[in-house]
Amino acid sequence: MSMAIFHHENSSKETVAGLIFVPQKSAVEGEKAMQIDLDTWLASCGSEVQSHNRRTGQLIRALLTEVGRGELIKLWRLNQNGPCDYHDIGKRATDTDPLRHCSRGAALFSQAYEKALDGRERIFYSIACDLCRYHHERWDGTGGPEHLSGDDIPIIARAGAVADAWDYLDTQKPQLSQKEKLQCLKAYAGTWYDPELVAALERLFPVQPVE
Repeated sequence: MSMAIFHHENSSKETVAGLIFVPQKSAVEGEKAMQIDLDTWLASCGSEVQSHNRRTGQLIRALLTEVGRGELIKLWRLNQNGPCDYHDIGKRATDTDPLRHCSRGAALFSQAYEKALDGRERIFYSIACDLCRYHHERWDGTGGPEHLSGDDIPIIARAGAVADAWDYLDTQKPQLSQKEKLQCLKAYAGTWYDPELVAALERLFPVQPVE
């Protein structure tokens, strides 16, 4: 077990020449603590947002795989957790600013990053932070919160923007056909959304020709 050495004057504790050895958290303990934090944060979102996070995360992974970036999913994963599943973790029912949840979610993961014990945790938190902060950026730079554009937007956030929009249409606009939903996103390919990822979405949800 790794130990951190701190100067300590209380001789009633385990000391060596005035130094006290304080056990550091193990990686396993750190991951357990991380899971507790994630569960707590998710519980603050409400059941609908939690379900939306899961569906959007599944589609983000499918989109990345479709464009040949599936290796990133494995790189980012930490045990049973993937950063793709938490884009709206900062959302609260009382929010009035439409982008407030982006900064709140990013702050949660940024703070966790500072406490991370190893590189694998740091990768997870860093990518999750990018997804939370930037999934409302637009390809042409008209989004927020930082008005990033094109490839300056992290790929997980570009995929998140497409997946988020699709899940909204799929669950909130049931009157639309699959073709109509695809047309909604295709209309903004190259302006709001990464055109490569919109094309990938179309391949994942092909419209069957009418006979």
